[in-house]
Amino acid sequence: MDISNKITENQYRSIVESSMVAIGILTLSRLVSKNAYQDGWISVILGGIYPIIVVLSASFIDRKMNGCSFENINNKVYGKLLSKIILIAFSMRFIFSQATVIAGFTNVAKVVIVSFMSPYLIIFIVFLITLYTAINGLTLVGRLCELVSYLLIVLIIMMIAFSFGGNIINVRPFFSSIKNIISAVPNSLYSYTGIELSYIVISFITNKNNTKKAGLQGVLFIIFTYASNVFVIIYCLGWEITSKNSYPILYLAATLEIPIIENLRTILMIIWTFIIFRILVCYLFGAGYCLSKAFNMKYKASVIITLILSSIGSLFMLPEYNRVDILDKVTPYATAFGILWGVITSIIIVIKNKKASNNSYKKED
Repeated sequence: MDISNKITENQYRSIVESSMVAIGILTLSRLVSKNAYQDGWISVILGGIYPIIVVLSASFIDRKMNGCSFENINNKVYGKLLSKIILIAFSMRFIFSQATVIAGFTNVAKVVIVSFMSPYLIIFIVFLITLYTAINGLTLVGRLCELVSYLLIVLIIMMIAFSFGGNIINVRPFFSSIKNIISAVPNSLYSYTGIELSYIVISFITNKNNTKKAGLQGVLFIIFTYASNVFVIIYCLGWEITSKNSYPILYLAATLEIPIIENLRTILMIIWTFIIFRILVCYLFGAGYCLSKAFNMKYKASVIITLILSSIGSLFMLPEYNRVDILDKVTPYATAFGILWGVITSIIIVIKNKKASNNSYKKED
């Protein structure tokens, strides 16, 4: 099968959503409630400013550069040498994210889903499934993201069902401390990292009607998903229990009884597994694409190399405390890199276009 990277605008929206939803579904409420307490959901909304800036930058750059590929944009703006360095940096960034997701999934699966299975076997299975899906290009990845998006809607419906077991006292008073709310924002950023994939995939859209709208819709949907997730968990459990539980949503699912649905936790884990699979193939495409362009190698070979590197990297994060420790150190830099590339590239493009227009006026004079 040949490589195919064409996607629709709706698939782009789904890829934007997919690039951000992973382990955060299980852990985000614990992370933000430690600092923001009952206002953790507000910190999640504020953290959403980051992906909004990224998708707006991606749309602006794509429009100003007339739909150039990510590689060509870097070549034109930064020159070939810097372009190669940037491509390698983006590839490493996606390899790191993939390693953290693989490790996070393995850590959870070992405890909750398949305790009898070796973590190495889990990683190997994830390796094979992810490779099979992403090795033929972005088109199949986009279709998968589009399909799994409907499962995310099911997850939101489940969260609404969870809310019937809550108490308004657990989330009051609102805005109790602006300082605490802001201090918890960095803890929400890891859940939004990965949105940088929009810089790469936006040029592959075949029906560009309004890429800015599509990107914003995807981001706003995820901000709502995360914020409602955190709000409902704190609403039901209170911030004290939420902040002390490793996976608060699983604890909540295990304690609730809803008619018709017998085992909420099992259903939740099935949906989450598909969501994890989806984000892994997105990261694999991003890493493989950048590596192939940086070293002028075949896409399929670069995909295999990046997946091997991320699988090896995940081995160093298998104890969850190792993964969290590494994430705490790397996430601020990954976030800064992702947003700075978009902002700086946008500024350079504006300056170059302004100079070009000034030169054209002078020639006419």
